[in-house]
Amino acid sequence: MSVDTDLIVESLRKRGHAVESVIKVPDNAGDYEFIVDGATLTLDETRGLLERDQAENRHAPIPPKTAVTTGS
Repeated sequence: MSVDTDLIVESLRKRGHAVESVIKVPDNAGDYEFIVDGATLTLDETRGLLERDQAENRHAPIPPKTAVTTGS
């Protein structure tokens, strides 16, 4: 099974989570663990966290719009 850990980390960070590291574990232990917000989560738990964030419509803070001036 191929897992795009970079995409998972990016998604977590966009939703305001602190991702300390991704740990590759032995094949018989579940592939990966993620340290998110100070807790060690399995791949399934990490996916569950993202699914809960999505269900709660939790997104990264939207930066304020900047004024754009154009020359006449």
